[in-house]
Amino acid sequence: MDAWGNFWQKGHSTTFGEYYADGYTKGYISQWWETILETHNKDNLSILEVGCGNASLLPCTLDYKVKGHYYGVDAAKVTPSAAVDKRINGDLTVSLTSNKKIEEYQPNSTFDLIASVYGVEYSNLEQSLPSLKAMLAPGGEVNFLMHHSGSVITDMSEKALGEFDFESMTTIVDHLKTINSELNKLKGRLAKLKKSEVAEHARIQVNEFVSNTMNESSDDRNPILVDFCVMVLGFFKKIQQPRQERKDHIESIMPDFYASKERFRQMVEVARNADEIEIFKENMTNAGFSEVIIEPMNKDGKPVAWKITAN
Repeated sequence: MDAWGNFWQKGHSTTFGEYYADGYTKGYISQWWETILETHNKDNLSILEVGCGNASLLPCTLDYKVKGHYYGVDAAKVTPSAAVDKRINGDLTVSLTSNKKIEEYQPNSTFDLIASVYGVEYSNLEQSLPSLKAMLAPGGEVNFLMHHSGSVITDMSEKALGEFDFESMTTIVDHLKTINSELNKLKGRLAKLKKSEVAEHARIQVNEFVSNTMNESSDDRNPILVDFCVMVLGFFKKIQQPRQERKDHIESIMPDFYASKERFRQMVEVARNADEIEIFKENMTNAGFSEVIIEPMNKDGKPVAWKITAN
């Protein structure tokens, strides 16, 4: 499974996971989107979200009482999040297209508004930008937020890339497999598991790793390994469950973290500095866009994105 498909299948409503558990219904992205919607006829609007994930902009779009049509397209397998499900109504029809690159997307109609929140930059811009221009209705516009190389998002992603200790993580997962194997031999009888020297040794190694990781000071604590420990402890919460459920949990741990590192790598790779965003502006002009305006979006005095508008 691709790195982003792994992420979206967990039900996240935005790129930021649980931080925006209810979708972009608060914060700087919500404010940006509300300002855009206020300049359009919200009683009949056709919207396309590019790199939509699990319909990232849809919850706040529904909160703003927009009527019309919302379309989302993403290269990964996506589905409406719980934040969407609790808001959906008959005023705004919704259509999500999964496993489709924007440059391969062929809609049946044009759009008044094409938007992307940290999504379009992952596409093949030589192909996607001309395609998006062709999808714009007369008088329509595009609004993008793109990764900024100087943003806290990029800084955190770069830091995270150095926090994956796959050697130690693999060793701990192997200890979980040992415990699980011993439990299977004992036909799930927990009372006898403590008498297994092999299982007890593995448990001690796991406990020592978790304790050392979680007891670090807040300044020294490794967030990636903390998340890893949470998943490791999740095995013990499932230890009385059927053997297949335990096995599935163990086997899901490392793929999740390999996918996580790949997502961080991609976020750093697509982030643009001032010179690179000027090249992107040229790309948009060459694709046929006019009135291209690009400026940094700041939060608390620091950049969080490049803000792009064009028609």
